[in-house]
Amino acid sequence: MISANCVAGRDRGKRSPVLSARQFIGAATTALSLITGAFLLALAAGNARAQGSAPACDAAGEIALLPSPWAPWKGAPLRVMLVTEKPLQGELSLTGPDGSVAATSRERHGGPPYFWFTEIKAPAAGSWHATLTPQQAGAGCGPITREIKVRPDKPGGPGSAAGSTWPLRNTWNRATENLFSAWIEKLFDDPLDAEPSWPALHEVVRDPSRNFLFNHLGLNEDAKIYLRPDCADLPYTLRAYFAYKMGLPYGFSKVFERTGAARAAGSEADRARAVIRRIAADRLGQRPFRLGAHRARRQQH
Repeated sequence: MISANCVAGRDRGKRSPVLSARQFIGAATTALSLITGAFLLALAAGNARAQGSAPACDAAGEIALLPSPWAPWKGAPLRVMLVTEKPLQGELSLTGPDGSVAATSRERHGGPPYFWFTEIKAPAAGSWHATLTPQQAGAGCGPITREIKVRPDKPGGPGSAAGSTWPLRNTWNRATENLFSAWIEKLFDDPLDAEPSWPALHEVVRDPSRNFLFNHLGLNEDAKIYLRPDCADLPYTLRAYFAYKMGLPYGFSKVFERTGAARAAGSEADRARAVIRRIAADRLGQRPFRLGAHRARRQQH
């Protein structure tokens, strides 16, 4: 059951709650603030000091490139997201194995981090190259290129690892934090005057036009995941979903001090534990991931 604070509207003849995009974005923003607040404050201070000066263009070392799915192959669309903290203006292009440019995008999103996105519906097998060509001219402003290998055959899933809910392939660092920020922005992106709403979070992540990580593992996993978090669960759910898809660690700390704040922290940790357990059950496609189903069952009694 979604808490009243999350309800944007309710059909008087029905009992299905509807979550507003504004509420989703508000909770997601809270999560990002808790996780990266200190970093963003430092970055904002740096940006303030740099006002009036031209930004450095040589950002090759700070580029984060994420192809999706995790092991691209010719039978699935190839989605590419390129993220940087530098406020560059430029064009992202995808060049195929035959040397021809298959897709381009000049639309820069976010800030910071800033990101570009493009997609190829049916990529050919071989070596692809994603290139960001900055508009700025001069030394250190050449194109920034990353290679992407596209397989001719469908790969297996990422597998499993003993003692781990899902196999770890990556670590949390500046690049993955920036990718997390860009993923959330794209997930809930809409014009300022739009007011979209969804009955549940899984309706959002099942939309390939919004969710860059849709079917990222190649297991049709999003069709089996059911997400109905309330406002308090949402930040943990978004973080856990991203970690699951990216093969990143995910955990929580439980506070044992006997204070009101500590008790609240303990209940939040229990929510995080529930998220992990439900994702673990879905990891091999054994059963749907249903967050919030226990609340619905309680209300029926």
